[in-house]
Formats: sequence, structure tokens, C-alpha cells
Amino acid sequence: MKLSAVWVIMPDCPEKRGRTAGGKMFFDRLECIGNYGKGTKWHEVISRFISEYPQAYEKEEASYPLCHGAFYNIMCAELKTDNAYEYHKKYIDVHCTLSGAEKIDGAFFSLFIGTGNFSEEKDAGFFHNVPEKNCTFYVETGNCAVFFPYEAHKTLLVDDRNSDSPKKIKKAIIKIPVELWEK
Repeated sequence: MKLSAVWVIMPDCPEKRGRTAGGKMFFDRLECIGNYGKGTKWHEVISRFISEYPQAYEKEEASYPLCHGAFYNIMCAELKTDNAYEYHKKYIDVHCTLSGAEKIDGAFFSLFIGTGNFSEEKDAGFFHNVPEKNCTFYVETGNCAVFFPYEAHKTLLVDDRNSDSPKKIKKAIIKIPVELWEK
């Protein structure tokens, strides 16, 4: 039996008030991700990516358009034992593993208020030395972890469940404008 979904309820932070995001990071199989959004445009973006997924492994590291302002980035990377936490304001991140297995830690944004830096141009903020994590996802081929704006996530970590785990990963990161969650 496959795991359906793991939801993590995030606290209400002043920085998140007035945002249209769902407000919960979650983990599921790629083919199920489209079931979560409330809007038809969310479903169209996910459906478009699912139709491209079989060819995604063969694609070069680059950015590829989807629809409604969404796009995805293909990346290959060495996995690490530690990394910085990141968060975004404008996009929902959908991390989909194409090969390998990746550990991703999530943490409450309230731990980061007033620290780190944020680039509006890149829609990315980074934090180091956070004392605790609040959840861990192990994202294997065909699985996705979804992070809404202001949900901190530490990616590209070695899967520590097995010492023989691959130390490299190829993944797609779908960047979906937050307003598409409900449109």
C-alpha cells in the first residue's frame, strides 16, 4: 500500500496573512499532486508537467515553460549532509525526483523571522543555523514534496535511511504562481 499524503500544518505568521496559498506543505505521488489545488489552472499546470514527466529525465539542466506563468527547472546535484533553508514568496515549489532519493527538511517559518536574506528578483530567501526542523520528507523517484510561500525547506540532503543511497539526484522543481492554487 502506498502512502497517500503527509500534511504538515504550519503556524499562522504575520508574514503569511493575506496570502492565497494553501498554507500546508505536503508530500505525495506525482500523479496525485493535481488533486490538491482548488483551481482549474493549478490542475492544468500539474497535468502539463505530468505529460512531460516521461521525457524530463532526458532533458538538460534548464528552465522549461508550462502554462499560466508556471515553469519547471531541471537540475542535477550532489547531495549534502547539510544545507541552508530556503523559502519563497511568489511561487509554490513542487520538488519532483527524477532519479535518486533526496531528504528534505521542513521548518516553521516563525523560527526565521528577522534573520537571513531575501532576493525579490530570484524569489528566494535563505537561512543557516536553524536549531530545529519540524518535519522530514524522503522524496524518491515519482514522489513530490510541495512547499507554499513562506514554508522553509532544506533540500538536496543525503537520504540518511540507507548508507548505500545515491549521492546524486536529478530532479524537477515546478514553480507555480501562488494565485493558481485557487484559480
